[in-house]
Order: sequence, then structure tokens, then C-alpha cells
Amino acid sequence: MRVKPADDKKNLIGFTKSPLVVSMVGNSGAGKTTLIEKLLRELSKRKCKVAAVKHCPHGFDLDVEEKDSWRFKQAGAKGIFVTSPDQIGLIEETEQTPTLKSIAKYYFPDFDIVLGEGFSEEKAVAKIVILRKGVSEHIQSPQSDVLAVVSDFEIKTDKPIFKPNDVSGIVDLLETLSIQEDRMENSITLLVNKKPVPLNPFTQKVLKNIILGVVSSLHKEDEKLEQIEVKIKV
Repeated sequence: MRVKPADDKKNLIGFTKSPLVVSMVGNSGAGKTTLIEKLLRELSKRKCKVAAVKHCPHGFDLDVEEKDSWRFKQAGAKGIFVTSPDQIGLIEETEQTPTLKSIAKYYFPDFDIVLGEGFSEEKAVAKIVILRKGVSEHIQSPQSDVLAVVSDFEIKTDKPIFKPNDVSGIVDLLETLSIQEDRMENSITLLVNKKPVPLNPFTQKVLKNIILGVVSSLHKEDEKLEQIEVKIKV
């Protein structure tokens, strides 16, 4: 599967909305998949639009032998796109593993939360570390990336700690962070004659999309965008 880089300045999808991205990390057998399943159910109940992304370091195969997509691939197709009234599927060969953040921004830009399984080596991605007695007993990710810890035994850490069955508590944390991140993404102020003009979320997104689209095509690639000021004299 190929994912267009999230920092591609021609791709404006990432400017309209950026979902909260959190990955579940821990040793095999710690319970990552089980926890994600529980979180997905609870988030869905709360009307959150959530996606799940799994990192498979040893590869995977979505094709079923003798099905059309399998036949196309065997015939030499490097990319296959399958559609139906309620589902789409993409299979494309790639030379490198896409990052969780690029997957989230390119494929799930209008989602509230994207939960990853694995991606433990990806930097600057919030991680929930899952510990299990006798299986995974140490926090191996950099402390700066750790959002919380889920453990079935006592552990000393300054991060929030949850029991494996405290699904509601974990979802409360994710919802809070999602709301905070959405507010940060939509932060835009309009001043007319030095007086602030109230903007609803939709208007903020439209203005931000347009301005970032123009500025991104003009500014130096090695210069990080942190704040933009636009002044117009009428």
C-alpha cells in the first residue's frame, strides 16, 4: 500500500482536519488487539468516527486465491482498487512502510481518532503502552511519546495508568485529547478594523484551508510553519 506523504504541500486534505493519532504498543501477547477492539466499540457507541491501522512487519495478504483481485495481481498489476456500494479496497506495492501519521492524514482526514497497533519506532506519535505481567513489564518507548500506560500490575510512572478493563477511562482520555487537538487545528482569528469577528468552526476551516494552501506553495520547505499573519488594506 502506498501513502502519499502527509507533508506534501499540494495535498490540502491534511489542512482541513487532522485526527487524533494514537498507537498501542507492547510486546506480542500483551493484549494490543483486544484493547483496540474494546476501544473501537466504546468510541463507536459515543458516535466517534474512528479508524484502526495495524502494522504487519512480516507482510499480509488481502487477496483470496482465484478472486478477481488475486487474478489481477498474478497477471502483473502493481495497483488494484476494488469498490462496492459500501466499501473500497486498495492494494498497491510499495518500497517502504508508510508512517501512521501519513496514513491517518491521507486516508482518514475527516475521522476523529485513528488507533494504530504497533508503529513503536515511529517518532512523535502518541503511544499507549500496554504492559502485562510475565509478557511485557517495561516501558520501552521514549517517555516523551508515551500518552498513558495500561497495566495489569502496579508500576511507577508519571503517566496516567489504566487497568486493562478500564475502557471507559481510556476513551474519556482519547475524547478529551481529540477535542483539544481539534480546537488547535481550527484556531484562526479574524480582525476587522482591529476588532475580532466571531467565526464558526466551518468558516475557520475554510479560511485556514485557503490561506495554508497559498502560503505552503510559497514558503521555504525547510522553514516550519507555526503562525501566519495576513493584513489586508481595503
